[in-house]
Amino acid sequence: MIPATLLSQLPLDVQRLVRRVLNRSVADFKKLCNRLPDCSTSELSILQPLFYVYLDPDRIPAQSNPAATADIQLAYQSLLAIIATLHTDGSGIDSDSAGSEKYHLVSSWKRVVPWLVFFHDQFIMCRANYRPIDKVAAIRLVASLLFHVSVIESDSTEISVLSTPVLYCPIAELWLLAVNTKDRDVVWLSSRAGARTTSFRIFGTFVIAECICDKPFLTILAEVSGGVDAVASAALKYIKNIRSMAKNPDIASDAFKLKLVVSMFSCCVAIILSTSMHDAAMREAYILRQSLKEVFSTLRVLQSLPPGGRGSMTGALRSTMPYIRLLLENADDPVSVFHQALRAHAVETMIHISPSEYLSVDMVGPGKPHMANEAFLRILTDYTVHDKILSYVSEHVDTWSDDLGPIMRQDKPLWDVWSELEQKIRSYGILRSRAEMIVWPSLSKKGWVLQNYQCYCGSTAEGIRLRQCAGCQVVRYCSKRCQRNSWYSHHRLSCQFLKAAVGSSIPHHVRRSLRLLAALEVGHKQRKWDNILRLVVAARYEYPEDRERLVVELALDKDEELVRPLRNYLFLFNGLSENEVVDRLSSWPDSRDQFQGLILCSVITIHDRYAARQILFSPCIALDMEIVPQKFNGNVQDV
Repeated sequence: MIPATLLSQLPLDVQRLVRRVLNRSVADFKKLCNRLPDCSTSELSILQPLFYVYLDPDRIPAQSNPAATADIQLAYQSLLAIIATLHTDGSGIDSDSAGSEKYHLVSSWKRVVPWLVFFHDQFIMCRANYRPIDKVAAIRLVASLLFHVSVIESDSTEISVLSTPVLYCPIAELWLLAVNTKDRDVVWLSSRAGARTTSFRIFGTFVIAECICDKPFLTILAEVSGGVDAVASAALKYIKNIRSMAKNPDIASDAFKLKLVVSMFSCCVAIILSTSMHDAAMREAYILRQSLKEVFSTLRVLQSLPPGGRGSMTGALRSTMPYIRLLLENADDPVSVFHQALRAHAVETMIHISPSEYLSVDMVGPGKPHMANEAFLRILTDYTVHDKILSYVSEHVDTWSDDLGPIMRQDKPLWDVWSELEQKIRSYGILRSRAEMIVWPSLSKKGWVLQNYQCYCGSTAEGIRLRQCAGCQVVRYCSKRCQRNSWYSHHRLSCQFLKAAVGSSIPHHVRRSLRLLAALEVGHKQRKWDNILRLVVAARYEYPEDRERLVVELALDKDEELVRPLRNYLFLFNGLSENEVVDRLSSWPDSRDQFQGLILCSVITIHDRYAARQILFSPCIALDMEIVPQKFNGNVQDV
């Protein structure tokens, strides 16, 4: 109730309306709502208690019926009045808004929530036969209020008021409804500048972003949606919709709505990121639907918008960079994931982002650069050892150099990273070509295919369906006869080592890159041979019992090396004992004389995940074991 002393401070016409509203007059409540925009801040503060009088949860009927019409209409007008007193700039309650509105809403939230659930269940989801409030009006009411409070936090608990479990199901259903609803303005935003409306889809994104970090909500979302795949499809549909919304003339001409669209994108990626972190199946479902490709395609559209409309791109990148990092660290196939991004013009998009767009260190990984585009180029540098990535960047490096070079020259740190990357792309391309055509030549048009060199039937036809060795999953044969003869000839020796050279984490991509990795290994050993000799001498003193069993480990991307005993690498050989490995390596004639009797063999390390490394047996030795010495004319100098 409003004390008489405070009521007397209101204009006379408002006083009359208040008295009639207290007598349960729905018509006068509508008139009062229409009068609110003309009220001062102090007058709105006095009226606040009135808006919660008819939100008694005990007055909510089990089912909408004619007898409850007055209670429903009064509650509806009460919620409309609450919305009208909340002022927003599109991201929540204005900082200059009177504190009483927020205080009353948060303190009375337990009275508001049951009515929101009732309106959603009965009138939005149409679960009532008698509906005095039509569906669009109910959507506008519930969505607008939830949108306004999406950033309100309780001062006592510092938890979003939306994290009320009873609201989880309605929020999930509204999110799914919004993405499948014709994109029209239905959410009413009250602001100092006057009433605005915005997209129902924008509402869905902002509201769900406040709940997505709560695991119980994710469970409810999956149940309501119909499973993990349905959630992934809906989330990516939001991402796709942003592209069309940004190109919509009605939105593109409104700076307020454009900024909301950019914020919506950040929220969408945050939703995908959060659900991917909580559920591995959902993470892979997103990847299967090419989530990173969709993200960068949309980011490219937003990046092309006028700066005044899109605002700062830092917000758009705030979720994108951590999502990239998550996928590269945890995806089943990070190479293919990164290839998705490249095909969606990720390099072009990241370079065109203003050099002033900085991210904090924890968004791109410990020790990584602050600048988003610089961080992305460094990730690309790490992944050029994979044939799939190298093939793509080799096709585009000239275009990037011509089109993006002038932009990168304006920022010295970015230009330095690009210069290093460009040099590596070109040199790796030359090394791969020489390795595939001269040193370890392929009988296939696909240079990475390792086909049996002792083909006893003499067939080299491309049309033949080749059989793959089930052991190493590297060498291919034209027939069972060739496979059997190859096994007894030499493959029983090389099979185990080819498997160790490919590894177990992402073997398909290492298999395609085997010749390139072998070429890089040979080049590393040539370039650092003097340092390797010093390390061997030191290791012989440190491990006197392993003097004849030393292994050199080459970090190809870091240009580093170390020498340790063979026993540290036995995990590569799938159960073989140390003596068995030594015997098999000793029985192989080292035609290149790579180690001059000083070390037993070498291993390499490459990026397996963005923040992890994978150790592989020497690709050079494994290929030489498989390719019969008489069949190649190359030597170390060819590489």
